Amino acid sequence: MLDTYLKALDLCYFEVTEAFRGLADEHVWVRPTSTLLSIGELAGHIAYWEAVRFAGEAEDGGSERDLSTCKVKSPLLDPRFGYFPMTLATSPSEEHLAMSGEQVCSELLRIHKEAMTYLVALNPNLENPAPHWGPQSKYEDLLRYVAFHIAYHTGQMYSVRHLLGETPPDN
Repeated sequence: MLDTYLKALDLCYFEVTEAFRGLADEHVWVRPTSTLLSIGELAGHIAYWEAVRFAGEAEDGGSERDLSTCKVKSPLLDPRFGYFPMTLATSPSEEHLAMSGEQVCSELLRIHKEAMTYLVALNPNLENPAPHWGPQSKYEDLLRYVAFHIAYHTGQMYSVRHLLGETPPDN
């Protein structure tokens, strides 16, 4: 059953790559309004939570937002991308701003693949509680939510592109 969820997540990331296809580099980190995130920030948010959920080690009582214990490392894994109000209150770093659309998308895909490698190595029973998610939630619940989370924010990426005057492919 894990394989079924992994295939669903791969399909989500196919759509992420479509959302980035043809994106103007000058739009990657532009917020269309002061209350909406940029495409780069949305990618950072997706990356942050996937890495924390599947490659973090907070189950021993540490903070899930403590990236020092996360097995995946990346400029996109930044606490500022963890929560919408925090992201709005801060600007992307100079390192972020230097990343093109292709670089952000490639890094997001790399983080996904690396996080999934840790999940596959763990080979969790999908009925067991998922660390970093809550005592009543199972791995199966987490995987379903992650697919929704990626799809939701991918839709936002398309909307941001439209608000910035772009015409994304197939949307």
